[in-house]
Amino acid sequence: MAVLWVEGFGLILPLPLFGVIPEATSVFVLPVVALMLFFVAALVSAFFVLPSVALGHWLAERRGSGRRGWWLVGAALLVLVFVGSLSLFVVASCEGGPVLGSWRDSLDWLLYASVFYCISIPAVLAAHNVVVRADAGYRVWSARQVLGYGSVALLVESLAVLWVLIVLG
Repeated sequence: MAVLWVEGFGLILPLPLFGVIPEATSVFVLPVVALMLFFVAALVSAFFVLPSVALGHWLAERRGSGRRGWWLVGAALLVLVFVGSLSLFVVASCEGGPVLGSWRDSLDWLLYASVFYCISIPAVLAAHNVVVRADAGYRVWSARQVLGYGSVALLVESLAVLWVLIVLG
């Protein structure tokens, strides 16, 4: 959950730079967004990250290859298909009509699913690392350490993205 929270802040903080949120209101909106981000990170952790880790470890044990990280990538994709299908069903039942009425709607849902998958894979791998370290008897990182190192990694990632935007722009 801490990894998702750090990533979420990394996505929220540069929004005034891109004009999504005006700078004057971002100071007042950011605390509310932080609370919402915490809630969303908790939901994603409970309904996507932890089931992905559990399914990945179960599949790896069934195949006899131990707890390898590459099993989690496929398991996360399977969980994403299940969660995405369930969310499409809920949206279709609330709207009372077809959700994927056109190619544009299908591509939008595919884009959202792809972004969700890419954002959540570091959290899945971090949870996998915690489980593997705990099973081996090593000390597990605290949420403070994850937030600290994640913030540093996010800063480096943000600077790299900013540099790419400057070079391309």
